[in-house]
Amino acid sequence: MNNPSLLRKTVLAGLGIYSLTKEKAQEIVDDLIKRGELSKDEGPKFVKAVMEKADEEINYLKKLVDKQVDQALSKVIPSYENEFKKLNQKIDKLTREIEKLTQASAKK
Repeated sequence: MNNPSLLRKTVLAGLGIYSLTKEKAQEIVDDLIKRGELSKDEGPKFVKAVMEKADEEINYLKKLVDKQVDQALSKVIPSYENEFKKLNQKIDKLTREIEKLTQASAKK
């Protein structure tokens, strides 16, 4: 997913579902029961279903974020590895030069 707007919307949707806590779900169920749209027996099942859906969305969101982070790192890490390789080569070269200078100085 290369569209930052889509990722943002997904994150916001996940957070919206997550913010629907068990207490809020219970308030909604209580209201539905009062209005006769839900029986008392169905109430706990409804709350459980809402919370399970929230958990599913959170897990989906976590996987999506992990995937995006992995993709970003896979683009960045190779360039850093190349830079580290170049720096190590420079360090090796400088170390050899110091050793040569030290040996030449010791012979005098």
